[in-house]
Amino acid sequence: MSYDDLWEYPPDADIARHGEFRLTVVERPFPQGDGELPAHDPARAREFAASFGTVDAVVEESGRIEAVERMPFATRADLDLVGVGCWGAVTEVNDPALVATGGALPLAEQAQALAARFPGAVVIGSARIDHPVAYRAHVIHHPDGVRLFAAGWSGEGDWDREGRVRDVVEAFGIGPGDLARKSIELDDEPGDFAWDGLVRLALGRTAPLPRAGRTLSVFRVRRTEAIAGDLEDTWIGEPDGFEDGGAF
Repeated sequence: MSYDDLWEYPPDADIARHGEFRLTVVERPFPQGDGELPAHDPARAREFAASFGTVDAVVEESGRIEAVERMPFATRADLDLVGVGCWGAVTEVNDPALVATGGALPLAEQAQALAARFPGAVVIGSARIDHPVAYRAHVIHHPDGVRLFAAGWSGEGDWDREGRVRDVVEAFGIGPGDLARKSIELDDEPGDFAWDGLVRLALGRTAPLPRAGRTLSVFRVRRTEAIAGDLEDTWIGEPDGFEDGGAF
């Protein structure tokens, strides 16, 4: 059986949706928000990609891009692309397999695996897929034990939740002024909460936020049959709860 036989759709099938998907690991000593990071380490990036939980094997490094650029994302074949940047204490992975709308929680699963692999590190990530209503997932792990995960449809109240926002604010030393600048109201409902702002505040406490000038390796990888199915269901097929493109 060829690798293409794992997939329902051919390599040139169009991806039906857009989104973002990023998970960042910051190891001690934290470079802090105003620090400078070393140059990208492509060898270490390849090792990281090969060991990442959504990847069966790395086929090749297909190129390098600036971290602010988007990887190619137009066809089913692009679902095999994973971007990894390794800049000293900071490692970032961009992978469409971090998003799922069929009941799985891959962002939470991979963040937990990385937190176990790097026990002294901060692990922070967000993922989004755009439908008539956007599906979002956010995760924050602090090495002192604070964990936060939230995922659901924007504007809806029924979100998957674990952990407390107030614990994250305390663990990262985020002040009231910071919250106000990001329009974060701690008592907002999950579907209306400013999760992106909280994620950026937490990450900015441990690593520089500007990504311009950083190089990122793009790898073509092999997926397992299960991951391939999840990717197609999420990015090409229609998720549970949708019919003819309309929100439920």
